[in-house]
Amino acid sequence: MNALTLSARDKTLAFVGILTVLFLSSLNLTVVGSAMPRVISDLGGFHLYAWAFTAYSLATTITIPIVGTVSDRYGRRPLLLLGIAVFTLGSVLLGLAQDMGQLIALRALQGIGGGTLMAMSFTAIADLFTPAERGRYQGYTGAVWGVSSVVGPLVGGFLTDHLGWRSVFFVNLPFAVLAAFFIARFFRLPAPGVKGHFDALGALLLGGAVITLTLALSWGGGTYAWDSPRILGLLAATLVLGLWYGWHSRAQERPILDLRLLRDPAISLASLAGFLTSAGMYAAILYLPLYMQGVKASSASGSGLALAPLMFGMIVTSTLSGQAVSRTGRYKVLILSGALVATVALFLSSTLGTTTPLWIAVGLMVLLGIGLGPVNSQLTLAVQNAAPKGQLGSATGGNQFFRQIGGTLSVSLFGALVNAQLAQNLAARLPAQAQALPAPLQEAIANPNLLTSPEAAGQLQGALARLGASDLFGPILAALRGGMTTAIDHVFLIAGVLVGLAFLVTLALPERPLAGKAPAPRREGTAPATD
Repeated sequence: MNALTLSARDKTLAFVGILTVLFLSSLNLTVVGSAMPRVISDLGGFHLYAWAFTAYSLATTITIPIVGTVSDRYGRRPLLLLGIAVFTLGSVLLGLAQDMGQLIALRALQGIGGGTLMAMSFTAIADLFTPAERGRYQGYTGAVWGVSSVVGPLVGGFLTDHLGWRSVFFVNLPFAVLAAFFIARFFRLPAPGVKGHFDALGALLLGGAVITLTLALSWGGGTYAWDSPRILGLLAATLVLGLWYGWHSRAQERPILDLRLLRDPAISLASLAGFLTSAGMYAAILYLPLYMQGVKASSASGSGLALAPLMFGMIVTSTLSGQAVSRTGRYKVLILSGALVATVALFLSSTLGTTTPLWIAVGLMVLLGIGLGPVNSQLTLAVQNAAPKGQLGSATGGNQFFRQIGGTLSVSLFGALVNAQLAQNLAARLPAQAQALPAPLQEAIANPNLLTSPEAAGQLQGALARLGASDLFGPILAALRGGMTTAIDHVFLIAGVLVGLAFLVTLALPERPLAGKAPAPRREGTAPATD
């Protein structure tokens, strides 16, 4: 059985299953984003804020190329079901986490399931539909990502405000059950059966290189100086492991990440553009809720509402761009236009301040979503259109790998930047009287949890009152908000530079004709075609 012999009904229901899988994995990202400021308020560890996202992205990044290559041999269906199971287990355990260490470790477990779902979803669409159809269906996936991302912040904020942050991890369960049903029942395609052994050494080398690079970028300039032996050692290890992997993979028939595919400029340039544009999305999803809750004193629900316009813009342009590609066969102009709009939106977002009206922040998020929508969906189409059929899973997984590593590294870079900027800016903004307070109060003042935790703010206010320095409370909060704003503005500025580079890269992207129109699926009750 192949995709062309599936009935129209089974094809549609299999696609519904894939969309449900995508909804599940993307819902998780934005639901957690709205809850994280409250999580760090409860569990502590603001310096580990970015690691709750980095751990998930890191595990996802390592998992994607592995499952992409394995699926070319064993098929997408068993891996989809395995990914759902692992993702669900991680979600349940996260709802029971007792400290930030547990939360970060369980986010990594959840990321293994999420990486499997992400890689298999996009490859499964290529199994079901021909290149001429994929433009439209990739657009639908972008719309589902957008819908889940609109719903996610709202649901995450509401649950966090009314039932506590632990409840946000259990919202995945009904969608996991639904996705498993549709995949198990209707996605009944045989495995591609590509021969070749699993490259275990390659997986270790590639995973090791990703981990050491992420640690270096996360710790550099903050926890350790950039020229410290630990950071230099991690960067050296990254270089050695990366070169070793490149040398090792040349002799492998089925490497984990087939770098030979990058010889095709359509695949290499689309992967580089995806790597760069990931920074824009992660900057908004990770730091807009922190801006709303920490700087604008919004509730978790309010920060969720601020993310909704971003995703609304993505829904509209992702769907419309998919329809346009199916009609015209042209996708490059849509990617270019989207990258340009997203670049402008990020540069403008770097001007957000403590007094910026809410409607300006909302408008900038709509503009950013309008730009990211066609970029996210059509870069995948460009890669799949250029990939050999027997390496569809490997090529799609590789493309997702480069996007994820771009997101992972940018989150690590942003986290280190925000921590360093906060420490630097706060010292310059605090009034002289605050800098003369006792050491325990100095530590409390330097804790950004003051901006997201009413309990921490109340304790500081009480301590200042006992010292007869109640008038310092307002200036201290203002200094923290100002420092936070400056740090977040730097994040958006760097993200804008990276997405601008993606626009320049896409100028050189070759646009190839999409394969011919798909034959009509057989109707129910008719005999399947035979070879």
